[in-house]
Amino acid sequence: MTKKKKRMSRGTMVKKSKSFLGGLFRYVMIICLSYLILAPILINISTAFTNPRDLAFPSSIWIPARFSIENWHVSMLMLNYGKALPYTLFYTTIIMILQTVSAMMAGYSFARLKFPGRSILFALAVFTIVVPPQMFMLPQYLFFKEFDIFGIIRLITGEPINLLKGGSLFILNGLCMGLKSGLYIYIFRQSFRALPKELEEAAYMDGAGFLRTFTSIVVPSAGAGILTVAVLSFVWNWNDSYYIRLFDDTNINYLMLAFNKATGSVDESLARISTKIPATYAFLMKNPVYEGAIAKTAALLVFMPLVVLYMFVQRKFVQGVERSGIVG
Repeated sequence: MTKKKKRMSRGTMVKKSKSFLGGLFRYVMIICLSYLILAPILINISTAFTNPRDLAFPSSIWIPARFSIENWHVSMLMLNYGKALPYTLFYTTIIMILQTVSAMMAGYSFARLKFPGRSILFALAVFTIVVPPQMFMLPQYLFFKEFDIFGIIRLITGEPINLLKGGSLFILNGLCMGLKSGLYIYIFRQSFRALPKELEEAAYMDGAGFLRTFTSIVVPSAGAGILTVAVLSFVWNWNDSYYIRLFDDTNINYLMLAFNKATGSVDESLARISTKIPATYAFLMKNPVYEGAIAKTAALLVFMPLVVLYMFVQRKFVQGVERSGIVG
C-alpha cells in the first residue's frame, strides 16, 4: 500500500507540475503578445501628453516628466480636426447605412430565394473577399469618370457625367460593391439561414407579402448580424483611404486623407500652422523628434473615435460575431 501511495503521490505531483508549467507558458505567451500589441499604443499616449521640451528625455518614455496637452492642440490644428471629425463621422455613417442595407438584402436573397445561378452569383460575391481592391481600381475609375447608363446619358446630354467627386462612393456602397461587401453578404446569409423558416411561413399565412415579411419579421430577428456588419463597415471605411483617394483625392475634410497628407510631410504641415503654434515652441520646428511626436498624437486622434465606438458596442458586437458564422 505504501508503494502504491508513493506512486500515486508521485503521479499527482507530475500532473500538477505539468499543469503549472502549461499555465505558466500560456501566461507568458499572453503577456508577451499583449506587450507587443499595447507597447506602441502606450508609448504614443505617453508621447502625446509629454511636454514638447521633454520629448528627448529618457525619463519621459513611459511616464511624462511634465504633462502637457500642447501636442494635442497642434495635432488638431494640423488635421483641421474641428471640421474633419464631424464631416468624416457623417460621411462614414452614410456609407455604413448604404452598405449594411444593400448587403442585408443581398444576403437574404441568397439565403431564402431560389433563382437560377444563385450558387454561382454567391460564389462570385464571396470571391470578392480574396480579390484585392487594386484589381478593380482602373475599371472603377474610368467608369465613374465617364459615367453612363447604356448610352442614355450620352444620348441626352451629348457626353457622359464625371462622378469622381460627387456620389461615386455612395453609388458603389448602395449597390453593394463597396469595401468588403462580399464579407458582409456572407455574414447576412449565415444569419438569415439560422432563422427558423416557420417565422416567415407564419407571416405568409397571415397575408404578409415578401417585403412586409422581410421588414417586420426578418430584419428585427437579425439584430446581431446587423450590428456586426454595421460596426465592421464603419471601422473599415473609417480607416480606408484607398477608395476616398481614388474617387475624391482633394477632399481635405476627410480625416484619413488629412492624416496621410499631414504625416507625409509633417514639417510642411507645421509650417502651414506656424502662426497658431505658441512662440515658446518655435525652436522645435524642423525637429525630427517633435515632428514624430506630433505624428503619433495625430494617429491617436484618428484612432480615438473607434475606441469610443467599441466601448459602447463591445458586448453585442462579440455576440454578433459568434452568431454570424465568421468563427467556429
